[in-house]
Amino acid sequence: MAYTYEQVLSYEVARELMSSHIADCSAEIADEEAKAEPSADHLTEIRRRQAGLVLERGALDMTDDAAVSQVVAKYRRIPASSEATPTLHWH
Repeated sequence: MAYTYEQVLSYEVARELMSSHIADCSAEIADEEAKAEPSADHLTEIRRRQAGLVLERGALDMTDDAAVSQVVAKYRRIPASSEATPTLHWH
């Protein structure tokens, strides 16, 4: 089956966004484990969220344009303010 360039690009963006959120979970787990008294319930919740992301990423079908678009919309990162967006100045 042939894929369009746009499908491949969108699919990779969606996977990278999910991978970024999976990495966030790993960092959150490390932070919680570093506490003097880590919360087992919180760790379980984070691991459950991370596992769900891994399953969702694995099930994503490159040819399902609607699902890929939904994933991008769901997991995209929005800057907190316009100051967080880098501005390029050309001289």
